[in-house]
Amino acid sequence: MKPDLELIKDKDSYVRWEVAKRIDPKHLPKMMNDKGCYVRLEVARRIASEGGAFANEHLPKMMNDEDYYVRFYVASRIDPNHLPKMMNDESWEVRWEVAKRIDPKFLGEMFGLDFHPEYQKGLIKVLAEREDLRRV
Repeated sequence: MKPDLELIKDKDSYVRWEVAKRIDPKHLPKMMNDKGCYVRLEVARRIASEGGAFANEHLPKMMNDEDYYVRFYVASRIDPNHLPKMMNDESWEVRWEVAKRIDPKFLGEMFGLDFHPEYQKGLIKVLAEREDLRRV
């Protein structure tokens, strides 16, 4: 059974979340600005799972989502070419996720962005774990 597109606007965020899980992927962009963070997170997850041109077109539109979890998920799945636009995210956890995947030429700049101890500790750990840096 396919969910009715009218349910995209249902008052209950749980209903919209269930719709986001089941709706034809071509309709997911209609839900990218839903007021429910779990709905938007599910939309990002499904868009990323579609991959290819679909993900490349729509995931960047979610890079500045108001919710930390959505931005974190986007940072973990978006094409790495978009990651420099996320280097200054307000959440150090999102910036840390960006550091795991960003082109190494940006990592030096990322060190100076924030002196939060957890961020700095995490960034050092990222540098130690990145295979692409060990080959340099």
